Parts: sequence; C-alpha cells; structure tokens
Amino acid sequence: MEIDVGKGSILIANPHGTDPNFMQTVVLICEHSKRGAFGLILNKTLGKKGEEIFVSPFNTPAKDKEIFFGGPVDTDKMFYLHGNYKNDAHDCEKICEGVYLGSNQQCLNEFVLRRNVSDDIFRLYLGCAGWSGGQLEYEIEMKCWTVGTATENIVFYPYPDKIWWNILRSISSIDPEFPFDNSEPILN
Repeated sequence: MEIDVGKGSILIANPHGTDPNFMQTVVLICEHSKRGAFGLILNKTLGKKGEEIFVSPFNTPAKDKEIFFGGPVDTDKMFYLHGNYKNDAHDCEKICEGVYLGSNQQCLNEFVLRRNVSDDIFRLYLGCAGWSGGQLEYEIEMKCWTVGTATENIVFYPYPDKIWWNILRSISSIDPEFPFDNSEPILN
C-alpha cells in the first residue's frame, strides 16, 4: 500500500500507542524519502526557557521562549520553526505555507532572535523525531499514526498542549472508525 506522507504532513499519534516518546503527540514531517523521515513533535515542551539553554552575549528575545521537545533523536541539536519571513541568504526551508524550518545558528542569531518575533510564529525545539527507511510506513500501516496536512494554524497553535486533543476531537467527529473512544473526557 502506498502511503502519502511527505514534507508538510502531520502525524497524529494513536491514543493507544505504546512508545512513551510519542504518547499523545502531533509530529510535523519536515522531510521524507525512501531513506527515512525527519520531523518535530509540535506539542511537548521541556519546561525550560531559552535563557536556560542559550549562552549569548546579547539580550535576545529567545531568552523567554519556551523550549519544545522535538523528539528523541539528536537531543543536543536545536531546530526552530518560524512563519514570519523567508530569507534566501540562509538555509531556512519551507515546510508548508507559512512555516519555515531552520537549524543554522548564525541565521538564528542574526535574523530570528534579534527581530521582535512572537511565540505564535516562532518555536524552538531540542531534538527531533527520526525514522529509518520504511519504518514510518510500517508504523502507519500498523495504525500507530493518522496522517493529516499541516497548516500554519496547527504548527503555531497558541495552546500546544491541546493540539492533539483538538485534532482527535475533530477526527473522531468526522470518522467514526478512528480508534478514539469518545466517552473519554477531553482535557481542558
């Protein structure tokens, strides 16, 4: 079976999943090929602010930013998503309309952090999610994930801890076969 999941897709974790890294998560797929896939968990924070991570000689807007857990791979690497601009001089890559991915520290320092960017269009992530060739397809076939399409509104949703629940509520009202028990209370 051919599975259509590519850059700009989102993965919604099955409520009955077993991998603790991905329980109740929504993952933005940033790259997908025969060699594997790479993405960022959109709705898990680390409980840390930028000032606890960055060592910087200047006062940056990132010091007050919430740091997200991007996934269990490369947990010492910083990624960021923003929606405010695309600068061809730097390596930020368009993931979907209004969403750009970067990991270049120089771009982060020179352009993103010195601009007055708000949390609703800028997120920092430590680590990422990764799958080897065929692994993600297998997990989707095993119904570990439901595949959807990312939007700027989903990626920069102002209440990240509610993304998964809101998507599940939406899916379960549309698709009665989705493996979600509507009798469970929705967290507020």
